[in-house]
Amino acid sequence: METNPTSWPAPLRRGQLHDQPKKNPSTSSLAIKDYSVDFISQEMVQGRGSAMAVAVTAMLCMMLLHFDMAHAATYSVGGPGGWTFNVSGWPKGKSFKAGDILVFNYSPAAHNVVAVNRAGYSSCSTPRGAKVYTSGKDRIKLVKGQNFFTCSFTGHCQSGMKIAVNAV
Repeated sequence: METNPTSWPAPLRRGQLHDQPKKNPSTSSLAIKDYSVDFISQEMVQGRGSAMAVAVTAMLCMMLLHFDMAHAATYSVGGPGGWTFNVSGWPKGKSFKAGDILVFNYSPAAHNVVAVNRAGYSSCSTPRGAKVYTSGKDRIKLVKGQNFFTCSFTGHCQSGMKIAVNAV
């Protein structure tokens, strides 16, 4: 039996009853009901499929984020002695990745941590707008590339209280 798409009934919304077509009395109500049910089922399946795709995508994103965080390492800068004088050699021999966390432990009355650029690191100066940390238990996430940190208290950077860390 050939059907004419222009004579198909309009799609139903949930809870809506379908009126019988008046132009084509030879069409059985069973065929109309079957079509309506098929159309609604396909519409519902497509809607559920879209929701399922969104849910799967969200789940994958959360898993990737968790995977990335689960593989991030945490380093205590300076080891047991913490953030103090002559720590500039502390990063040697360590492999850092973007996302790793550096923990700076120090007395806030005696030191601070300043995230600087290469010029600030080399000259032991604090560039305008540099982020200054003062908690004594600072946790700083490494970005990909070079990361530079100094203490801006007078004479501290010049006494080796600075580190340069390359994160891959």
